[in-house]
Formats: sequence, structure tokens, C-alpha cells
Amino acid sequence: MTENLDRNRKKWEDSFIEEIENARVEIELAERAFQWVKNDPEAVDAALSRIEASIEHYNFLIKQAKQMGISLDKKVLYSKLLKA
Repeated sequence: MTENLDRNRKKWEDSFIEEIENARVEIELAERAFQWVKNDPEAVDAALSRIEASIEHYNFLIKQAKQMGISLDKKVLYSKLLKA
């Protein structure tokens, strides 16, 4: 029974770490979008809002992971990135 719980917890942690990685990728995409914005003030505002929102989401996930005791070792994050 505990093996099943451990396995489920591991799957959940892996999924959560993947979500953190997705949030990091969204930051990169938002930054790239900002680089392509022309001199349109509305496009600049939208791009900046996207960057801010993606950073806040990433920071929220990191904070949640720490509170739940999920290991955020860089090796783990990099291995997840390389598997993708």
C-alpha cells in the first residue's frame, strides 16, 4: 500500500515539476514575443503583461513546490528538460 502511495506521490511530483518547466518556457516565449513587438504601444503593453504574468505564475509554482517539500534540484529540472 505504501509503495502505491509513494508511486502516486512521485508521479504527482513529476507532473508538478513538469508544470514548473512549462512555466519557465512560457517566460522565454513571452520574452521572445516582446522582442518582436514593433512600436505599437498596445502590443508593447500586452507583451509586458504576458511577461509579468508568466513570471508571477512561475514564482507561485516554485513557492508551492517548496511548501510541499518537492525537490527542485537543478539536476532534476535539467533532466526533465532534456527528456522533453
